[in-house]
Amino acid sequence: MNIMSVVGVLGFLSVLLGYVMMMSSFFMHSCVVLEVVLCSINSCEIGASFLLDEVSIIFGGVVLVISGSVGIYSKWYMNDEVFYWRFMILIYLFVGSMLMLIFSSNLIGLMLGWDGLGLVSFLLVCYYQNPSSLGASMLTVLVNRVGDVFILASIGLMSSWGDFMVYERSMFENLGYVSLFVVVAGMTKSAQMPFCSWLPAAMAAPTPVSSLVHSSTLVTAGVYLIIRCVSLCGLCEMGMGVLKFMSLLTLIMAGMAGTLESDFKKVIALSTLSQLGVMMFSLSLGFYTLAFFHLVTHASFKALLFLSAGVVIHSNKGCQDLRLLGESWKNLPISSAAMVVASFSLCGIPFMSGFYSKDLVIEMSLMKSMDIWFYFIMLLGVSFTSWYSVRVVVSVVFGLNKCVMSSVSMKESFDVIASYCCLYFGAVFSGYLMVMKMGIFFYQSFIDSFFFFLLLFMPFYGGFWFIYSMFVKEVGWFSNIIHFVVLMWNFKSLSAQFPVSYLFNYGNNLVRCMDLGWLEKVGPQGSYEFLGSISKMNQSIQSKYFLSLLLFGIAVFVILILLMCFLYD
Repeated sequence: MNIMSVVGVLGFLSVLLGYVMMMSSFFMHSCVVLEVVLCSINSCEIGASFLLDEVSIIFGGVVLVISGSVGIYSKWYMNDEVFYWRFMILIYLFVGSMLMLIFSSNLIGLMLGWDGLGLVSFLLVCYYQNPSSLGASMLTVLVNRVGDVFILASIGLMSSWGDFMVYERSMFENLGYVSLFVVVAGMTKSAQMPFCSWLPAAMAAPTPVSSLVHSSTLVTAGVYLIIRCVSLCGLCEMGMGVLKFMSLLTLIMAGMAGTLESDFKKVIALSTLSQLGVMMFSLSLGFYTLAFFHLVTHASFKALLFLSAGVVIHSNKGCQDLRLLGESWKNLPISSAAMVVASFSLCGIPFMSGFYSKDLVIEMSLMKSMDIWFYFIMLLGVSFTSWYSVRVVVSVVFGLNKCVMSSVSMKESFDVIASYCCLYFGAVFSGYLMVMKMGIFFYQSFIDSFFFFLLLFMPFYGGFWFIYSMFVKEVGWFSNIIHFVVLMWNFKSLSAQFPVSYLFNYGNNLVRCMDLGWLEKVGPQGSYEFLGSISKMNQSIQSKYFLSLLLFGIAVFVILILLMCFLYD
């Protein structure tokens, strides 16, 4: 049995185990903590601790389902890869780090999974080993190291309590800055503003890696951390206030950039960033169960959307420009159908999985007493979601740009279809099942019927504006504003080019002033000029002395001849 067959079997078993874990959560109504003490220093105990409850079992099942589907999909996508075994080992290490983070109940074990995600993501993003991949991987790992620093600082502060358990710590109301540090660490891992530039840059990784990173692993680690630390983070009002403001800015920024971005994979990455803003906004309002609800539904349809996008890009000779793609329904009918289903779930079309969670986030947030600008930004950001989703579907599936870019005639393999089938169920029915699981949610019980009717048609707002923009020839935006929006409000430059360019300019001035300036004058260049001037002086002296000596010899010779002539006469 070759390695691809082993990967296919492992992927199928992973999907089966994931669904079994998700279904078993319906019968689980208790929490189990398994703790093994490894060492004890004075009153501080360090050990391995694992938490098994409804949240960890459900999310662990989701990660296993998506990772298994990605493993099956990789058999087709990475078929011509020389080091296929190396790629799959990195994938399994990545999934293992995420599972360690999910089931760990103390900061020590959580840090192992947290740092493992950052290290393996660096190796996966730079897998193709070119300058752009290296730059994206360096940006990814350096931004995530900021979160690692805050987790390490939290471990240092928690050591004063004798243990590192961070879940269910409501009895301790004075933990210093641990609550704020956990919130900031979650913001860095989930790419909230101002740490948002690394997420679109991580698109340099292969499509199976992008599907894992942007659905249920790396970007969701920060959201999951804050969800589990609900009793700890809820005590920090300043942290929750900052999280609310930054999540709304992230939501509106990602939505605006997604409507103007022309790179297919970056549009999907920006949609992930937008949905992370929705989750963080829900967390900032105190709706932790609802944020986890949206986290599970989003993971299902986003993984399906990435896999179908990878098939479309692969069949178009690697082209990712939306302006050159189109008519995928002819050559790739199953992938096009999967993309439409995932996009509709992302929009929140009734009654897909995304509708159940996203609509409920909007309803519950409208019950909070916030400023009207918060509501305006939230509703505008949600409408942007349907705008770029409709744009993707129209451009890729039904667009007429195929005359520009010719496609490769290919047939969708069994592995691709099998991976779609594993994720299709979650993209369509996971929202309904989560509502059955969390029976505390009932629709139309929080707001009046008229406003609920408006929210029901929220997904169609973006579609209307996209169709309207197709018929409007002149756009009232300047090119500089469009450039500003596509660059994510210049956060790409601020997080990457700006510090590097400043250091480069400083280094250039330092080289010109010191290495090419004073050091050259004092050192070899100055010594060369000094010795050269001395040599010239010596040469001039020697030349004058030789001429004077020659003239003196000639004069003496002439005088002697004259004397001899005088004496003979």
